[in-house]
Amino acid sequence: MEKEKTEESDSKPTPCGATESAQEQPSPAAAKNDEKTPDPTVPAPSGSGTKSKQTAAPKAAKKKKPKPPKDANAPKHPLTGYVRYMNENRERVRASHPNLTPIEITKIMAEEWSKLPEDRKKPYLEAAEVDKERYNKEISEYKLNNEAKAKAALQNEAQMAQKKELSEPKVAVSSIPYVNGKVEPKVLRQGDYDIPIFTEDFLDHNKVVDSELRTLRKSNIDYEQQNSVLEKHVENMENGIQKLDSETSSLESRNAVLESYLLKLRTTLANALQGLPLSSDCAGATVDNIDQYLENLHQMADSSTQGHTLNKAKDIIRKLDLQNLTL
Repeated sequence: MEKEKTEESDSKPTPCGATESAQEQPSPAAAKNDEKTPDPTVPAPSGSGTKSKQTAAPKAAKKKKPKPPKDANAPKHPLTGYVRYMNENRERVRASHPNLTPIEITKIMAEEWSKLPEDRKKPYLEAAEVDKERYNKEISEYKLNNEAKAKAALQNEAQMAQKKELSEPKVAVSSIPYVNGKVEPKVLRQGDYDIPIFTEDFLDHNKVVDSELRTLRKSNIDYEQQNSVLEKHVENMENGIQKLDSETSSLESRNAVLESYLLKLRTTLANALQGLPLSSDCAGATVDNIDQYLENLHQMADSSTQGHTLNKAKDIIRKLDLQNLTL
């Protein structure tokens, strides 16, 4: 009987309000789906097994900076001996192997170069050395010219910036109070500070300034090394000057001693030979004419004239006690 009552209750028509409420109520399957799909605005609870799917924003494509154009005035790079051999023999190998690809032809020529004897490699290597010397000379001149142009450009930019600063008045900006209560007025600077920050021009300007700073640091290091070398040279020169001064002072003292000894010797000889005239024109020896007197006496000894006078002079000089003359 109960089964029949339930069947009758199911078969009875439902009222209008009931149908609307039944339509408004979701089905169990839909309710399960709603439970499975979480609301993106509500954060998922920690520890729950549900994984929130977040759509990642597409990454912006990075803009590739254009490469700087090559300078047409730059010197041509030197070719090695291997490249010269390949340029000279590529057509020959290509004609003998027309079906091969350029990569295979290059492999064949590389094997030929590795097996080539040294006497056949020599002309290519010598030509490469000459070309390398040419490149080194031209690249040094090219760098010097570029440095001169860069310096001139920097000077012009500095002059233009200075003129601009003089012509344009500085605009005062509202002061910014600091923590300690003091207020420092800020001034809007002209020149490099006009570039907006974090832009391409700002980054390029920073790169230029960094390269200039590296160049200045390198030149500063070179100047410091040169200064250290010059300081060593100056120190060596000062030591040499001190040594020469000491040697000069010792030689001057030695010369003074020798001059005093020479004066004593002249005085002793003049006193001993003042009573021995050599001739009627040459009287006895004195301190003033002792040098001429001894020169005449030497001439008499060479000519063997006036042997009596010469013997007297020898006896007088032999009797002199010259050892007592101290320096």
